[in-house]
Amino acid sequence: MSISKLKNTLLFNINNENNFLSSIIEIKNQIKSKNIIINFNEVKFDEFLEDLNILSSQSKKNKRSFLLVKSDFNSDYHNSNIDIVPSLQEAIDVIEIEEIQRDLGI
Repeated sequence: MSISKLKNTLLFNINNENNFLSSIIEIKNQIKSKNIIINFNEVKFDEFLEDLNILSSQSKKNKRSFLLVKSDFNSDYHNSNIDIVPSLQEAIDVIEIEEIQRDLGI
């Protein structure tokens, strides 16, 4: 797992299931003040959907963005409350748009 900072956003690159489990604590600690992007391109996240839904809800409650990056996006994930995009650049773009909307009170 690696963590990168982009402005007011933290990017978590998950390369195995254990990395995600160990990063949950850091995500929970940062979710109130930072936007979160979790890159799951190397790992399936199906077994973590419940945890991810909780984290996404907490993030939105704190007026922050929470996105997953998964290039082989599956339509089965449409039933979750998580925003999933196919690339890191799209995740950054979504966060910028959501930041502007929050600033404008939309």
